[in-house]
Amino acid sequence: MAYPKINVNTGLAVGVIASDTILIPSPALPTLTGAATATTTNKLVDSNAKFVTNKVQIGDIVYNTTDNTVVTVTAIDSETTLTVSANLFADTENYKVFIGGPVFSTSINSSSGCLLYVGSSEDMTATEMGYATIKVKTIAGNDVIFNKFPVGQYLPVQVLQVFSTGTESTSRVSCVAIW
Repeated sequence: MAYPKINVNTGLAVGVIASDTILIPSPALPTLTGAATATTTNKLVDSNAKFVTNKVQIGDIVYNTTDNTVVTVTAIDSETTLTVSANLFADTENYKVFIGGPVFSTSINSSSGCLLYVGSSEDMTATEMGYATIKVKTIAGNDVIFNKFPVGQYLPVQVLQVFSTGTESTSRVSCVAIW
């Protein structure tokens, strides 16, 4: 009989934005939020930010919370400008920087992997059961695809990453990582 890991020790959670290259950030990390004040290719520019003062580092994860996209910091140009791994930020778009990088960069008083609650952006009634295909990387480093997994359930493995490729679009930004 399988032992389900539905044992949440810390009460920490973060909304997941699927990415083929970026791990789920730790919810225990300090964060910095703001809005872009300019549109510049592969840059996050915020004239109100203090990226250096707040110790943003190369490798930190940045969520574009307007578009539900994710990048990493590749250079700190100044107090107000970061170079990022993709061209995702336009003027007025909101962001959240996870200062300290991916899940392994800080202790979260739990296993490095998280439980993953599988959500969906589609509306469903209580009598409907939705299903989603979701691709994840487990803490053992295995890439696994769960086909027709019930929405509203937890995956039966500890997860480090949700892939964009191989995950249905309705679940790419509708999952929650819980530690």
